[in-house]
Amino acid sequence: MRFDGQVAVVTGAAAGLGRAYAIELAQRGARVVIIDCLAHTTHDSGLYSCADAIKAVGGEVKMFCIDICDSVIVKQAVDDILDDWGKIDILVNNAGIHHSCSFEILNEADWKRQFDVDVNGSFNMTKAVWPGMKLNGYGRILMTCASAIFGDVYESSFSASKMALVGFVNSLHLEGAQFGISVNSITPHAVTNMTADHLAPAVRPLFSKTTAAAVMVYLCSNRAPSGKHLFAAAGSISQGEMVTFAASRFTAEECTPKGIDSRWQDIYRAKPCRGHSSGEAQVLTWAKAAAEGRKIVIE
Repeated sequence: MRFDGQVAVVTGAAAGLGRAYAIELAQRGARVVIIDCLAHTTHDSGLYSCADAIKAVGGEVKMFCIDICDSVIVKQAVDDILDDWGKIDILVNNAGIHHSCSFEILNEADWKRQFDVDVNGSFNMTKAVWPGMKLNGYGRILMTCASAIFGDVYESSFSASKMALVGFVNSLHLEGAQFGISVNSITPHAVTNMTADHLAPAVRPLFSKTTAAAVMVYLCSNRAPSGKHLFAAAGSISQGEMVTFAASRFTAEECTPKGIDSRWQDIYRAKPCRGHSSGEAQVLTWAKAAAEGRKIVIE
């Protein structure tokens, strides 16, 4: 898959997967904008070496050392890109932070900072590129989640911020569909500075960046689906979605806390599972189930 003539923006590009994504897109013909803050080292955020690597493969690159939590600065950067290169086709929201902490000692400032970078940063970048993509009738937007969305000990802020991005994708892709804008998420796992200490030495070689990079390329291509959540790690690729298990029906008299408790084993993970394309689709499912029992016809 090639990206000749396209412009791609990658946040969190100074190191790890962001760097790998940026170089991969450049190798496939995209002009690449790399964004990160100056927090990695005193002298070099890593953007300079990433830019050099892109140039080494024959790519064109622009570099911005900015804080994506600042919507004004983000807007200025996007305006600069549009002034110079005329459009933005691809946005990879890869920037994120991670700080394990027990809930008891998690403070409000750290909670807010987690959401500022992961959620508000992704919002700011997406908000800035959206009008241009809509005008051009084409765009690819990728949010970055993490396996912590399934829940992990000492990861309440990290899990919550990443789960917020799942909801962001689920709604935003519906708005983008009529304008040719695909919005998806990737939940990758690879050996990076952020994850290396959480992987046993014996399995680290299994978690190269290859799988995540391949999924990123697919979700940024003109063949990409929309509203999907792909998991990519160690040669495994899967799709995830929010599902509900089969509903247990209660009469008005039966629907009491004690009644729920007595039938909990019937409710818990009752088959079959069912996905829903939107919140409205879920509400319609509830309405139809309730109406059927009362012989009400819903068109």
